[in-house]
Amino acid sequence: MHINRKVVPTVFLFLLSGFVSAQTDSLSKSPAYPNFSIETGTLGAYKSVDTLDIMLSTAGYPIAGVDLKIGLDSYAMEILEVLRGELPDSCEWEFFDTKSSIDQGKEGYPRSIWQVIMLAEFMPDSVRPTCHSFNRPVSIARLVVMLNTDRARIMPDTLFPIYFFWEDCSDNTVTNISGDSLIMSLVVDGVASTDSFSVGAGHVQPAGTTPARYISFPSRLGAPDACINPKARNKPTRRLVFQSGGVKVGNMIDTTSTKQ
Repeated sequence: MHINRKVVPTVFLFLLSGFVSAQTDSLSKSPAYPNFSIETGTLGAYKSVDTLDIMLSTAGYPIAGVDLKIGLDSYAMEILEVLRGELPDSCEWEFFDTKSSIDQGKEGYPRSIWQVIMLAEFMPDSVRPTCHSFNRPVSIARLVVMLNTDRARIMPDTLFPIYFFWEDCSDNTVTNISGDSLIMSLVVDGVASTDSFSVGAGHVQPAGTTPARYISFPSRLGAPDACINPKARNKPTRRLVFQSGGVKVGNMIDTTSTKQ
């Protein structure tokens, strides 16, 4: 079946907002916050290509749709492709799609952007996914990354971040099984421990963090307050925690090419 990628975000938002049923779940009411984290790996002369997992801890609560957007700035590495993780693969989710874009000179944008959209069910039919969550952290997508060893050789021990990125209210969100609850960013943590942002209005604000009212698109800090209409019947809730990752440059000395 051919899928028009240009309409996927619209379809995703329709699924999130349109399927309202009497069924409820406790994802949006849980005191435990679902957590997305990008793995950090080390590449160098001996290993210039690797796979990094985007991990999800659902705190045991079922989800039915995920819309992720990530970015990177360094010219010393590339994301070659994004593969299904264990959750959509093992649970036999019906839809998984990715698309990428390269920097077009827009201010505040990453050099490279990848969007990943996955749905347990793409359209209502007789086919049903086998599961919607795990009781342990599980990979939801896998990033195939490559280090440009020529560029990285002059930057030993450097960490090149891969981070979550927002340019729309639907970015980096999940929906419950009912389709009547959209969950978005609460806390965004950078690779460095000091690079932390709590974007949850009305929540306890950690020292040194940035409130959502000061955030606007494009954003690396989470979704701004403008994404939540307080008058909406099923307004989004802030429950998601995001942790960036990346690639660290390891040993760049290739002894196999050294003449004896």
